[in-house]
Amino acid sequence: MSRRCAGRLRSRPISRVLLVRVDGIGDALACAPLVAALRDAGHELGALFSGRNRDAFAARAFARVHTVERIAWPRHGMTAESHARALAEVREAEYEVALIASEEPDAYAFAKAASIGQRIGFFNGWEKPLKTLQTHRLLTRALYRPASAARAAEHEVETLFRLGEGLHREDGPTRDVGRLRPLILDSEPRPHGAVALQLNAKFVGAGLDIAAFAAIARELERRKFPTIATGDDDDFGAAFATRAGTSYVHPPTLAEWKGLLAGALAVVTPDSGAAHVAGMLGVPCIVLFPRGSTAARDVMRWRPWAAPSCAIVVDDPKQVPSRVAAALAPLLAGDEDAPR
Repeated sequence: MSRRCAGRLRSRPISRVLLVRVDGIGDALACAPLVAALRDAGHELGALFSGRNRDAFAARAFARVHTVERIAWPRHGMTAESHARALAEVREAEYEVALIASEEPDAYAFAKAASIGQRIGFFNGWEKPLKTLQTHRLLTRALYRPASAARAAEHEVETLFRLGEGLHREDGPTRDVGRLRPLILDSEPRPHGAVALQLNAKFVGAGLDIAAFAAIARELERRKFPTIATGDDDDFGAAFATRAGTSYVHPPTLAEWKGLLAGALAVVTPDSGAAHVAGMLGVPCIVLFPRGSTAARDVMRWRPWAAPSCAIVVDDPKQVPSRVAAALAPLLAGDEDAPR
């Protein structure tokens, strides 16, 4: 590591801190314990989010939120118009520290272009030497994290919490739902008492297809657990509703979707943003992970942080409905278990 990047934070108190996280909802929410620690330390927080995750937190969580729009996949980067607008806003706010939690190189370049004096982020070492060289040039302090999921040794929340070292006095990221939940919800929803089944086509190739989700819903209903299926893919949702013989709900806003999950008896979901919403809200959660060589590491890194949870690695999709239903009652009774 270069001497410049190894430097510590200046000793005088920092008051204006910008969190940079321009990717998904779950990625943003993994920063919630860091946000709690920084707020409680008295800092004024701003955030640079993408259009996709800008409403992941409650409005009260940040003094300012700046938004950029991502260029459509498979291209990378921010749209020129949103980049220019956000850059002007950030410069005007005169942040003293940027905590760059994103994997995207343009997030690092943004903080440098904004002339933020202290820029803290991650490098990947010899796993990605060119990217490491680039990030060292853009940062004033660089923290190592492995690029490969197979080499990860801690939960993502713990990794991101390291960005705030020296800015607060907490020994580690909080799991106190009383501190985390107000950072996610603008208002408390009325409990609806159903199990929220999050539909997601992310792992169709691993067998978590429409038929698998429909079978889960039917098994939960058979065991007297009322179920609400939710998601943002209406074609997938309509096909599920036909197959399962039950309803599908597409909340029109991210806030309403969070409220639906917050009011649930429990959440059943593939490894996705819903697991991290539930995890920070304290809602019991069953998370389905695809089988693979990194499955154990994925569970360790991404299982819900502060909520009772059960991780199920999907070996045989046909067994998933009975495994989910069998895990739900003990989970609701407070019997959180290891991955299985």
